[in-house]
Amino acid sequence: MFNVNEHADELNTLVLDVTRALHDAGITSEPTDDEPGAADLRLRIDVGTGSRASYPTITTLKRLDARLATALDLPTVRPLLLLAPHIGDAAADVLRARGVDFADTAGNIRLAWDGVLIDVRGRPPRASTPRHAVDRTAARAFTRAGSMVTFALLGWPGLLSRPVRDIAATSGVAVGTVHNVLQDLTGAGYLRSGAHGRTLNRGGELLGRWAEAYTVTLARRLSIASFALADPDRLSALEADLLDAGAQLGGELAASRIDAHLHPTTATFYVDTVPAPLVVKHRLRPDDHGAIRFRARFWHAPDDAGALVPSPLVYADLVSSGDPRQREHAERIRAVDDRLVALDRS
Repeated sequence: MFNVNEHADELNTLVLDVTRALHDAGITSEPTDDEPGAADLRLRIDVGTGSRASYPTITTLKRLDARLATALDLPTVRPLLLLAPHIGDAAADVLRARGVDFADTAGNIRLAWDGVLIDVRGRPPRASTPRHAVDRTAARAFTRAGSMVTFALLGWPGLLSRPVRDIAATSGVAVGTVHNVLQDLTGAGYLRSGAHGRTLNRGGELLGRWAEAYTVTLARRLSIASFALADPDRLSALEADLLDAGAQLGGELAASRIDAHLHPTTATFYVDTVPAPLVVKHRLRPDDHGAIRFRARFWHAPDDAGALVPSPLVYADLVSSGDPRQREHAERIRAVDDRLVALDRS
């Protein structure tokens, strides 16, 4: 996302381009300062029929696809308007399902309020869409290796007070990478250092940003294999054998153990390697779309590993799935899981 203060030129360019696209569709927009002194961007939209709406919350993105649209940790305040250089049909469908209005520089638009519905879709990206510089706000904390470090800090709060080498050992990255991530997180205000060591600040916001980064930079790289289970009734026996072999539950199956409202359709296991004897024993058949999914466990737990992966990863698995049903359940476990609640309160 853009930072309004640090990337004003890029933000202004995007807003200007979107404003032009709205104007081409017969829609006018103007900034509004309904709350004097606020730093956030606000817009008032007029559709030319005597109907207008003010958007107190504007989210701006440099790029957007369906997976990221599902994973976005969006503000709860409505109405919310999302602006991006281009919003394709798949991403637009996700935003509609989440009740988010949007507009892009190509003229793809969705605006909905009392008595008004404008829905323009299917327009390709503008050839002149500019390439924006990368947002460097804690940027190294959300690269692939940086996301591994940030996950460790979110998943095991005790690591915050440990030496850098312990954080590196847990996250599976180099000590130098950990130094860079800690520096970036501190500079962005997500970490504080005091008499009792490091503490998290704005943990809920960090969780949201990390889940977005996990979706884009890390999640797809973790997949090892997928299988179909010949007899679904054997799932419990398979789970028991895998847990005995050191696997941990993630995804929907883990989420259903945190909150039983979700009825899982897939079973995700985090492992060091796929246990071949158990594949044979339970007659698992290779299937790219199978319900039994193995993912690489990239971390080394600093204490005894439980049956479930740390809950921040369960949350990220759900929001990265591209499934609105799983995204809804992600918000449910965020409200009841002790670690996720603590992050939101930090």
